[in-house]
Amino acid sequence: MKDFTSSLLREKFVILDPKIADVEKRSTVALSNRFIVELRNAAGRISETYIVRGHNMHSVVRMATRILYAFNNGGALSTRASPYDWEQAWDSIVNDYEYAYNPQRWITIYKDGKCVFSAGEYHPFLDMIEKCDHENKQEYDYSIPMAEALFKQAGKDVQISHDSNVALTVHFEGDQGRCGIILRGSNRTTTFSFSTRPKEQKQILNIAQCLGSAAAFLEAVQLAFLIGMNVEKIRIGIIERFSKEEKQTREGRQRLQRLTSEIANLESAFDVRYRPEKPEFHLMMAEAEALAQRVLEPPRKEDTQDSDEYITEEAPPEE
Repeated sequence: MKDFTSSLLREKFVILDPKIADVEKRSTVALSNRFIVELRNAAGRISETYIVRGHNMHSVVRMATRILYAFNNGGALSTRASPYDWEQAWDSIVNDYEYAYNPQRWITIYKDGKCVFSAGEYHPFLDMIEKCDHENKQEYDYSIPMAEALFKQAGKDVQISHDSNVALTVHFEGDQGRCGIILRGSNRTTTFSFSTRPKEQKQILNIAQCLGSAAAFLEAVQLAFLIGMNVEKIRIGIIERFSKEEKQTREGRQRLQRLTSEIANLESAFDVRYRPEKPEFHLMMAEAEALAQRVLEPPRKEDTQDSDEYITEEAPPEE
């Protein structure tokens, strides 16, 4: 498959039931990242479509990468004599760092409005919205009114609001590809893109590898921010030395090095160009550390040592 276009959305659904007296219980929030994977045959027609949702942006893109790789090497996933091993695919993209420090991780895969695989806990409303989207023939804007109607049939007159923003755009056509990354935080927005093309005339562009590098950038930017903030927290005593958070910071540096190597492998294999420039993760860590120096205060002696009290809202949310 040579052509592929999609985008990663960061979504927030708020389901409000005005009849509930308790204001705090009146609304519920469903968060996720959503990526559409349209798989096309040799004639360019869509063979099958999967929707990937998950807690982490980079995990969603990596799962989409696994689907593309499997399709390019073995054809349609849903019609195989031996069922596609979704569990193995998920395990292959969850690294040791993720296992150790992200217990909230989850993923879910939809086809034709039905969940074909899930791991971890996620909001059940997402199943409903994907069912509505399929019944509306992927007219996503009509899914919310349909979901409200389904709630009404069940005896609940709710109001659903939807907010989304694009975190990643990808477009591959022929021997060229482009990935645009937009990461929004309360402190700043990081926006850049990279384009890829073969170095040699007979070389074939590897879409899965390019998407894998896009996922590496998504994870690395978040990780650089976390490390920079934690360095300052360790310095002023919010995070204790030899604690789990201090260990996470050390292992985060190692993880960042592996992500940097993954991106370097893409640059070695293909002609990669950045606009406006390639992100420098060490500079991002320094910026996060400088931000932490401005917004954090050292703990007082009478305070508890629970570092959660000092976590700010400056970090870009995962979902």
